[in-house]
Amino acid sequence: MRSQDRDLSPSACDMLNSVRDFHQHIGAPASDVPQLLECSKESALKLAQGIRQLIRNNSTSPTDQLSLRAHLALEELAEWLEAHAAGDIVAAADAWADRAYVLFGDAVATGLPATELFNEVHRSNMTKSGAGRTGKGIKGDEYQPPNIGPLLTH
Repeated sequence: MRSQDRDLSPSACDMLNSVRDFHQHIGAPASDVPQLLECSKESALKLAQGIRQLIRNNSTSPTDQLSLRAHLALEELAEWLEAHAAGDIVAAADAWADRAYVLFGDAVATGLPATELFNEVHRSNMTKSGAGRTGKGIKGDEYQPPNIGPLLTH
């Protein structure tokens, strides 16, 4: 376990280590020290501006839970991009934590079994091969899709 992960519950540490294993499996970045992702400042700002425009275009105060949660997720993603463009690792770390909090909040709000879903998607992801040009794992002949349905039955 990495020193910065030691205060997390065992399941959160397991999740981070699983994602690290997957990144290593497909050749995606996996750093042991806090750092910003390599990026083009212009591209990051353009993406953030596009997200903020999307939020403004749908700026009526969300009244349903899904729209509210989508606005939260988009806002935090824009902040993540802006922090990278500004070269601000503290703001990026804050935006990352906020994004994770919103995602876990989605599971709490909907009653989704987050740990079980994560483990099943991880099992499936580990059947993918190395990353393609998009950075995503490739669904080759060995790929097995996640079996989500049984995890949602009571």
